[in-house]
Amino acid sequence: MSELKVRNLELGKGKPKICVPLIAKNFEELFSEAIRLSKLDCDVIEWRADYFMYVHDARFMKKAAYFVRYAIDDKPLIFTYRTLQEGGGQHIELDEYVELNRMMMDTGLIDMVDLEFEMMLEKPSDIMVHAKEKNVKVLLSKHNNHFTPDVHNMYELIKDMYQLGGDICKLAVMPTDLQDMLNVLEVSNKIQTEHSEIPFVMISMGELGQLSRMTGELFGSSLTYASNGKYLSAPGQLPIPILREGMNLIGYKRGSR
Repeated sequence: MSELKVRNLELGKGKPKICVPLIAKNFEELFSEAIRLSKLDCDVIEWRADYFMYVHDARFMKKAAYFVRYAIDDKPLIFTYRTLQEGGGQHIELDEYVELNRMMMDTGLIDMVDLEFEMMLEKPSDIMVHAKEKNVKVLLSKHNNHFTPDVHNMYELIKDMYQLGGDICKLAVMPTDLQDMLNVLEVSNKIQTEHSEIPFVMISMGELGQLSRMTGELFGSSLTYASNGKYLSAPGQLPIPILREGMNLIGYKRGSR
């Protein structure tokens, strides 16, 4: 796995790091949830701002970011606004999406930003350059909540994300059968074998894809997503203890010979 340093964490080294979603609709929920998540056995916290009721108010968002950073202490923070078309909580116009992410980078309080690949293609901008200037890592993402593309398309999509400037390239797809999940693992292995320079995350969602969330150490994904104990931000997310147990078991088998 290609390694990437984020705050005090080395992504791509050893087992995949576990990320949990921070989901809240108001300030009271946001602060209490951030404190609760900071005590969980997770490595990274993803603030899903598309569920936050004040996301369209710049002044409130800066204040909220400060609260979250204070509550989670030194844990790496991903800022994510998942659009409605990719499974998010509410609609946002393209221009506002770009400016919101730019503003959050400017706070100096986030470590990574999840930018949707399709949004970046629709309106090319200097936001990727801006992220680098602010020392914020870019997680370029694509979510297909309806089906799993073929092996070739998934493989090329990850490479396209990296060429566009993603520090980490994430693809999450929905399987219709076990073969779809196996195809995700095939692409993961192909990337880590042929393009070891690309840090990536590949997830097969839903119950059929749960194995893909545990096998990153074998197949190359540097990050995996778990339930936070209350909410799922995507179908198929497992509780942290079960996810860690699965990763430990698979990791043990890998090195047992």
